[in-house]
Amino acid sequence: MSGELLEIGQIVLASSQQRLETVARNIANASTAGFKRQISFDAILSGQTSPNINTHPAFTDFSQAALRETGQPFDIALAGPGFFQLRSEDGTLFYSRNGQFSRGADGLLRNVQDMVLQAASGGDLVIRDPAVEILSDGVVIERGLPVARIGVFATAEKSQLDPVGGIAFRAIGDVAEVATPSLKQGMIEAANVEMATEMVTMMEALRGAEIGSRIVQTYDALINSSISTFARSSA
Repeated sequence: MSGELLEIGQIVLASSQQRLETVARNIANASTAGFKRQISFDAILSGQTSPNINTHPAFTDFSQAALRETGQPFDIALAGPGFFQLRSEDGTLFYSRNGQFSRGADGLLRNVQDMVLQAASGGDLVIRDPAVEILSDGVVIERGLPVARIGVFATAEKSQLDPVGGIAFRAIGDVAEVATPSLKQGMIEAANVEMATEMVTMMEALRGAEIGSRIVQTYDALINSSISTFARSSA
């Protein structure tokens, strides 16, 4: 019985630690454009989620966040489903809702992780004219002419997206182009982190850690009592 008590205490402490780490990661990214909040496993089991949350191994809340106007021509927000397709330096494709891009001398649009935005037709999106217009369907207009289209992609299920870092995801299933994307030039999607929710979760996790600590202390007291009783009976 005492062994089971220790195991329960360890489970409660581990669960509380996981929740605190998740909260800390969410708070740290509260101002990161396109960040999708993470949810710990025990929070999902306890029903502390909304219908918009997909319960998959990454436990990511993919709900749409508010859009914020920046006026920057290479800030692009997604006002509907889908993800930007990005190429890392080694050629790996990632997916993200973070639309903060900067244009380099080579005409490529790179995000804060130095990943390159991809075109709908495949390959790097190249913008030659800095005075560019980006339509809601992703078509890029340079000097009055369409020159490319930004790719917006999605998987059949969001559970097929594996989080890598704070704002990027790796697809573990097939991806397809979103038929009717909605892009907003000069805007970014904020993080969907609500500080009040994170504070409540943190307090719950701290209370859980306190309970787990008390369980372990009770276990130690029982062991010490058993040892003392055994020692007296053996004397």
